[in-house]
Amino acid sequence: MADKRVTIYDVATAAGVAPSTVSRAFSRPGRVSAATHSKVMAAAKELDYRTNAPASQERTQRHHRLGIEVPDLTNPYFAEVVSGMQESAHEQDFLLLLLDTVEDEVRERTGLESAINLVDGIVLSGTRLSDATLNHLTKRIPVVVLNRRVAGLDSVTPDYEHGMGQAMAHLAENGIRTVTYVAGPVNSWSDGERWRAARTAARSLGLAVQRHGPFAPTIAGGEQAFEELSDSLPHAVVCYNDLIAIGFLISALRAGVRVPAQLSVMGHDDIPLSRFIGGGLTTVVTPKRAQGRAAIERLVRRIENPSAHRSPVEGSLPVRLVPRASTGPREDR
Repeated sequence: MADKRVTIYDVATAAGVAPSTVSRAFSRPGRVSAATHSKVMAAAKELDYRTNAPASQERTQRHHRLGIEVPDLTNPYFAEVVSGMQESAHEQDFLLLLLDTVEDEVRERTGLESAINLVDGIVLSGTRLSDATLNHLTKRIPVVVLNRRVAGLDSVTPDYEHGMGQAMAHLAENGIRTVTYVAGPVNSWSDGERWRAARTAARSLGLAVQRHGPFAPTIAGGEQAFEELSDSLPHAVVCYNDLIAIGFLISALRAGVRVPAQLSVMGHDDIPLSRFIGGGLTTVVTPKRAQGRAAIERLVRRIENPSAHRSPVEGSLPVRLVPRASTGPREDR
């Protein structure tokens, strides 16, 4: 097969089915049995179907499926983003193929390589791959990235600068003078942007700010962060996401720290759980469903007009701070 492109006829022969069945298995999997679909997919994978096509060749076969990559589906933030994607995809007659990479770059690479032959386009919700790798990927299939900007690719990001500006202003108004940013994954683009925005805003307000981390973007990561900072707590911590903030807050309360009198704790994303922990977690609200919908809409536009030479669309969605019980006036004693 090295000298010619693998076709649906080759796949049909290998799977022992008609070419029309192969076509339906890819474009409308619900119209073939699960056993037949599995047989066709196995044959396609064995023959490296479509992978041998030149990168410049226009993708003419439509699957009516979209690939969705998330770094951790157990994180409620991504669950809500995917929910928005699902709504938009359903409205436009697309199915979603979900790839949960569990913060593993190797799994992300292999998963995307497998999915690329099964979908018409891909949304990367929290990719850890390099810019060069992503630019190579977009030459093979339409791509939209969330929570990150990559030159040459469509993207959808929250307005981190505005969100962190509101966060630091809120702390300053409550008498806070020292702030620690509790960082997330080391290779996260959004973590770097949040830290940059937090540092800029804090310094403009006369706040002393430092960074501590990285930590896993989980409740356990927040618990670890508290253990490392407990001997010299700042006036406030601003965490990479709500899960880290929840872990930090729970650990602080267990240790007898008075929140917010001795310590203010702030998160990012506004997942549902943040409204109930410790009387409520102050957090930056991001438009999660709107992000998901916007990503799908941009991806479908790319798919529907593959020959159109449009400049990449970079969009920032508005965010807002919601003050709750975890932040407030500091009592100096």
